[in-house]
Amino acid sequence: MFAFTDFSEIATVSHSIAATNPAIVNRLRKQAARFTPNEIAACLAGAIANATDAAHARAWEEAEHGEASPDAIVDDEYYHDLAAAWALVATEHQLSSLEGWLGGDSPLH
Repeated sequence: MFAFTDFSEIATVSHSIAATNPAIVNRLRKQAARFTPNEIAACLAGAIANATDAAHARAWEEAEHGEASPDAIVDDEYYHDLAAAWALVATEHQLSSLEGWLGGDSPLH
């Protein structure tokens, strides 16, 4: 599971996503332009959760069957890219950490 306290920890991942998958970054930038910081934080948190789930599914398949299915591999790669792209967009919107957005009193679950 991701345990980042600061987006600078994934700076190389989020900046490389702009080079390897510019279409997803541009799509999310357009979407985030209409979002509040809370909504951007929620999208990033959801993307991280989905990436974690996909990574666990892929790891389980590899452990159970010796290799992951093509679907599990594609899901893992896509959700990893999506989380990296949301991290880049969040940084561009001056969100440096999810800590304040995902605290105990946060409306995000």
